[in-house]
Amino acid sequence: MLLGVAVTYGARALRPSTVHYHPDFSAIPMKLAGYTGSENPKDQALAEYLEAEEMRGIHYQRGADVADVSLIYGPSWRTVHTPKACFPSAGWAVVWEKYVEIPCDPAQLPHPGPVVGELMRVEREGQALLVLFVFAHKGGSEADYARHSLAVMSGPRGAGGLSIMMTSPVDQRGERHAQQVLLEVMAALYPHAVSFWYQEPSTTSASSS
Repeated sequence: MLLGVAVTYGARALRPSTVHYHPDFSAIPMKLAGYTGSENPKDQALAEYLEAEEMRGIHYQRGADVADVSLIYGPSWRTVHTPKACFPSAGWAVVWEKYVEIPCDPAQLPHPGPVVGELMRVEREGQALLVLFVFAHKGGSEADYARHSLAVMSGPRGAGGLSIMMTSPVDQRGERHAQQVLLEVMAALYPHAVSFWYQEPSTTSASSS
């Protein structure tokens, strides 16, 4: 029996420490790339449903240019959801979708680039939106939800995953203009949103549990 206890304790001691990250979305600037931000109300019910540890919504505007941002962080890959599922469930039809590269300044990135995302057009009752989303994990980003989930599961324990989603209405200026708005805001916001992963985290040793 004593041998079994010793083996169990030894196995726990050999397990890597769990790292605890604490994103501070309040540190994201309210002025980015010429845009001014204002707080969007937090959906507490959605935060609880997704088991999100941190969640924030920001409305950025520069004249007639608008981008609504949603950031959701959780310690598990399950927290991050894909807009490709949630928009159709809300009655929006997906017209097209494509992968895009976010034009971030390499000097501002805390990890090797490129930063990639997915852009899609959705329509409902005569309204049209462009939706841009990036799935981030410690060390990089993904446009594909399945690859993101794998990156979070195989990444550092406790690092979790982050979803950054932006929407902008398609008006008389067309899709190209709405796309430019989203890329500008995402490029400026992304380095701030992921910076918490590259600061000194707290750790819990597996042997202390």
